[in-house]
Amino acid sequence: MALALAGAAGCSGTAQRVRTTPAAAESSPAPEPLTPETAANAFRTFVSNDDVARASGDERLALWWTSEGQSQLTAAAFRQAMAAGDPIPRYRYDSPAFYVPRLRPVGAQWFVVTARRSTADGKDPRTAIMGFVRSKPTQRWRLSLSALLDKKQKPPKIAVDAEGYAKPLATFDTALVIQPRVVPSIQATLAEEGPGNVAAEVMATGKHTTEYYNADQKITKTAKSKKGSAVHVDTVYATTTFPIFPLATTDGGGIVLYALSRDAVTSKSKKKPGRLPVPKEAVPFIDPALVHNEIDVTQTLQFAALVPPKPKKGASTGKAVIIGADGGIVKASVPGH
Repeated sequence: MALALAGAAGCSGTAQRVRTTPAAAESSPAPEPLTPETAANAFRTFVSNDDVARASGDERLALWWTSEGQSQLTAAAFRQAMAAGDPIPRYRYDSPAFYVPRLRPVGAQWFVVTARRSTADGKDPRTAIMGFVRSKPTQRWRLSLSALLDKKQKPPKIAVDAEGYAKPLATFDTALVIQPRVVPSIQATLAEEGPGNVAAEVMATGKHTTEYYNADQKITKTAKSKKGSAVHVDTVYATTTFPIFPLATTDGGGIVLYALSRDAVTSKSKKKPGRLPVPKEAVPFIDPALVHNEIDVTQTLQFAALVPPKPKKGASTGKAVIIGADGGIVKASVPGH
């Protein structure tokens, strides 16, 4: 009977409208909120995968869990180890402390970890301060930056509330002596121009700042003092587009994690015989036979800086101090190559 009715309807010439109920749209899972527990799980996952990657020599896996400057430095570490015939350095991380800002579960998110880092055999213990990011709530956490605190430098006193959350600072926060987003350019200025620059009024000179300037000047001066050398070194320190990690400290100031790039072009007169020497760390990136009168070496440098609050009226102004750093050569080239 059903078939008959269907046939009758088909022969009647009357259009039949079929009403359908719209299917419910597939719902995406709600973004996971960033909590101290989330950060701890993400850190453990990174440590486990990073060690597996380094132990097996799997560069691709190692890069899968890093981003920005840390990706550049990780790739460089694999390349240098391969060139030297050495195993990839492996690390242990102990006593981690998590500094998690209270962020909305949308868009880019980040947190900071301090941990005691040593080699796989427990040697050379240093305190690492690391910045992790994920560009979207549905993506994995990646290590973006890692700086090693200077020896004998105590971990920063980062402000944490009663629920275990750290206080993030806006990159344009004007309550500090230097706005967090300006800290990298202040350091770059001191490294490139030396202690005579006005930037020395707000950032301490010495290690990680004017010592870079002094070292660059010494190289050029030493080269000029050698008869027939005529070597010139042109160095540029520049800010990057990598993430900046600013958190409030208990004294009303802040700690800022960030990266710089250092590009050094070393050249010598073509009239002078001989080749330029290639820095040992640059050898894995370029064939020394290609180097004649010029070589360009690029480094990625990562830092942790403490920035004091603006002083009250009549009080002396404190200076920002860089308390940790790490980095190395990530690229080398010669003209035409």
